[in-house]
Amino acid sequence: MARLEGPSGPQNPLITTNGMLIIDKIIDRDGKVYENIAGGGGMFAMLGGCIVSLDSKISRSLKWIVDCGYDFPAELMEEITSWGSGAVFRHDDSRETTRGWNHYSGLDLRNFKYLNQKKIIQASDWKEFGEEQLKRIECLHLVCSTERFHSLKEETSSSVCHPQVIVWEPLPDICDQAHYNEIEEIIGREEDFAIVFSPNAEEGARLLGDIEPLTFEEADSCINRFDQLLADKNVCVLRCGKLGSLTLTSRKLATGKRSIYHHPAYHENSPDKVIDPTGGGNSFLGGFCLAYTATQDLKIANICGNIAAGCIIEQIGVPKFDHQTREWNGQTFRQRLDTYLANFPEVADKKADQVCQELTYRWS
Repeated sequence: MARLEGPSGPQNPLITTNGMLIIDKIIDRDGKVYENIAGGGGMFAMLGGCIVSLDSKISRSLKWIVDCGYDFPAELMEEITSWGSGAVFRHDDSRETTRGWNHYSGLDLRNFKYLNQKKIIQASDWKEFGEEQLKRIECLHLVCSTERFHSLKEETSSSVCHPQVIVWEPLPDICDQAHYNEIEEIIGREEDFAIVFSPNAEEGARLLGDIEPLTFEEADSCINRFDQLLADKNVCVLRCGKLGSLTLTSRKLATGKRSIYHHPAYHENSPDKVIDPTGGGNSFLGGFCLAYTATQDLKIANICGNIAAGCIIEQIGVPKFDHQTREWNGQTFRQRLDTYLANFPEVADKKADQVCQELTYRWS
């Protein structure tokens, strides 16, 4: 019998995810083994949102489900709880927690497999939040195939959840020419909601029948090819690792083409700080989701996404969090924002104070 526990008190839910928490075993490039490491696309996305939350009122707006089996480590539950998110822990003592195996054999080459049967999260599971909470969700982060996108959308449309934005992180396996038409059909259709389509650079290029872009010019050429695929209000965000992010916006230039924003990676000038890229892309999207839902500003969303990703990749596993100072690996979000804007002043048309004001006004 499953049992639930989660945060109490008033909340202002904004975002949820169908992504899971997975307990990982990681084997690094030197053969060192790490056990019981928190992982999973849903966990990293919600952690990315927590990193860019300026206070606990904001982090509680990140509603997500953590499925805990009989083997779920108590210290991991304590760590996740300390983040102050809107996590709902769903306990099931009849099964193991979903577990994964990660082996790094190259610079950024990861081999992954599930070690047991995974427990996926359906749209119906979001009812655990309560009807009043669910109807206030504005943004869905979906990590899924085209088939699951359609089924989740159908489930959602028949429930009380009516998101304004779906941020779609396609599964790597479907980013190829065989699935091109299926993906084009989704991102090219006008819906009641906007879609932010976000493959990483290798996935985006492979979908288009090309090889991974390794320079800014190649990445720029890649994202330009999505211009004709997107419905008018949809957006493409290409996550480019050490090259940062490229965003093909819905705003048209005089030429009739969409404008493109480039935001450098947080550690572009400090690559020695990058320890493990696991979860960087997921956490980028979590930071992006929270910032975009709060501000409707793609530039602020990309800045926050890159800051979240930069924090995640500084260690194996998750960053150390001090809930009293809200420091992640010894730095607050505001300190990281100041650093980012100082290093890349050309990427934003707003000062740090204004960015923070826009990120927090809904909770004021």
